[in-house]
This record gives sequence, structure tokens and C-alpha cells, in this order.
Amino acid sequence: MNFTSEMEGKDIQVELKYCERCGGLWLRPQGTEGAYCAPCRAHLAARPDPGDAPPRERRRRKTRVRKAESAALEVQSLDWIERLEGVAATEVRV
Repeated sequence: MNFTSEMEGKDIQVELKYCERCGGLWLRPQGTEGAYCAPCRAHLAARPDPGDAPPRERRRRKTRVRKAESAALEVQSLDWIERLEGVAATEVRV
């Protein structure tokens, strides 16, 4: 068989390309788009499209307490503890 006679006239310009998924080298026809080799294209085609996913629920942020408010709350809680200690002390004496 003479394969060279069959190949004449069918010159295709190709360029060497790195696959952007696996890093393998492959040849693609010059001037075409494509960033992935054939096995990676098949793998990516089998995966679900992220655009088809339902929207995620937004998480609520916790409200932040400012330092001044924090200090005021601390003083109030200390005052509250002193009051409770006083009530407990009078209850114990009785």
C-alpha cells in the first residue's frame, strides 16, 4: 500500500497545544479554538453545567457589636450579676 499518494493534497496545518486541564500535549488544526484535548473534552462534557444549578441561599451575617456597645453591655451584665448576687445573699440569710 502506498499511503503517501493518498495523503498528497490533504496537508493540514496543525499547532502544538497544551491541554488546560491535564497539561498534556496535543495537536489541533491551526486557526481553530479549543483548549482541551479529546479525553478532557469528553470528561468535561459529562459533568453538569454549573449554570443549571439552583441559586444558593444567602447566608445572613451576624450583627457586629461595636466596642462602645460591647463595653456598655459588659457593664450592664456586671451590674446585673451584682444584683443577682445581692438577691441570692438575702435569700440565703432568710
